Amino acid sequence: EVKKAPAKKTAAKKAEAKPAEEKKAEVKKAPTKKAAAKKTTAKKTTTKKATTKKMTKEEQYTKLSIDTCFDLAKAMSMDVTRDSIIQQLILNPDVKSVAQDLVNKYQLKGKFNFEDDGYDEDLVEVLVSKVYASADIKPQKAEDLQADVDHALNYKYTDVVADGEEYKAQFDTMRKVLMIAQHKDIHDSKKLDEEIGIDVEKFVEEFMDLAYSVLKTWKYEDVDYYEHFIYAVLSQLEDLHNTYRNRIMMDVADLYILHGDYGLGDADYGYILRENQIKDYIYYRYASIYEGVDKDKAKQIANQALQFVDDRFTYYPNIIAVLEG
Repeated sequence: EVKKAPAKKTAAKKAEAKPAEEKKAEVKKAPTKKAAAKKTTAKKTTTKKATTKKMTKEEQYTKLSIDTCFDLAKAMSMDVTRDSIIQQLILNPDVKSVAQDLVNKYQLKGKFNFEDDGYDEDLVEVLVSKVYASADIKPQKAEDLQADVDHALNYKYTDVVADGEEYKAQFDTMRKVLMIAQHKDIHDSKKLDEEIGIDVEKFVEEFMDLAYSVLKTWKYEDVDYYEHFIYAVLSQLEDLHNTYRNRIMMDVADLYILHGDYGLGDADYGYILRENQIKDYIYYRYASIYEGVDKDKAKQIANQALQFVDDRFTYYPNIIAVLEG
């Protein structure tokens, strides 16, 4: 601005000048104008550059293919796949929340700089968003689920392979039921019954029975994922959570014990026993699951039960049978 004022003066003189002086004024004026213009342009370019960079990042991220996003995630040392992100979205259909969980998990905050690296933690939300858009995790029409649920309720156990395939199918159907409840903000199974025209509680019970049977022979990781999934279902439908929380905790504890994680299984049973006044059935289940794993431990548990259980209780004979077995 200091140099701009003289330029104006020169322009004012130009109007009054004689032809010869006018030429001289123009010669002087040209470099002044050029210098001023140069300076202003430089300033403008800097400002524009900063603004454009932010826009460019957003535009570049939007244009990236999903495969490129996964390549960049790998460059940030993230161990994620389309399926692993879909699994997280099933449990929590909030893109921003899932992205934030991943940023925290891989400690990406401030670790990368877009200008230097070509990517930063903001890419994670773009990736999760692209996975969400491409995945079949939107709520379905109620009528599309009714046939699947009817099939599930009439399923007869056959063999390990067929039951495993049925478990996958029921898991997928239960996922869709959960999605509808989440998107419509329904927290009661009876209201959900009205919404989709199925007996949700019966289906949940059937699904838990099948999972308990199938997951005994599947991997430890499958048990872990089932635990998170079924708790997401029961947390959404609060009435079912109250009804089945002990049962599902014992189911999961049994499965962990059968997969060799005695610490986690024992901790779950310890918690249930502390939380419940009537303990005979819990002790019976706890002792009986160990019968095929560790006979001595099964008898120790049955013996411990006798501090709280006597012949007035329904499962007293079962506990004595374990003790004498």
